[in-house]
Amino acid sequence: MSQNQDIKELLGLSDADMVKPLPQPTPWSRPFWEATREHRLVLRRCDSCGTYQHPPYPYCEVCWGEEFSWVEAAGRASLFAFSVNHFAVPFPFWGDLPYVTAIVELPEGVRMISNVVECDHEALHDGMELEVVFDDVSEEYTLPKWKPVGR
Repeated sequence: MSQNQDIKELLGLSDADMVKPLPQPTPWSRPFWEATREHRLVLRRCDSCGTYQHPPYPYCEVCWGEEFSWVEAAGRASLFAFSVNHFAVPFPFWGDLPYVTAIVELPEGVRMISNVVECDHEALHDGMELEVVFDDVSEEYTLPKWKPVGR
């Protein structure tokens, strides 16, 4: 019996209680999610002032511009802050414990909340150089995650 099955039975949970949430794209974030499905990381850049945005909004947060281009990101980041989750997470994530939730800072000047994977949790440190990897979580959605460079 799987760990999730044990948890479900112990707590009287249904299959629906164990389903991980998926992204809910908006008209202005849809190109981001379409690109991740192709294993590409893109960022929205304001055509008026050149500011990169993540997450994307309907207008530029700096100049209020409404014209944007989607630009391929470098695919690198540095670890800005992180937490290794060992307990007290929503039911669907119990089977993943322990896992790392992080804020990563991209050279384009935006920060992104994601997970750091494929690493020894003890080796994590602020400023650590990371590279993007893609997790195909469903037929429709792929999540960008991060791993230490060279791993």
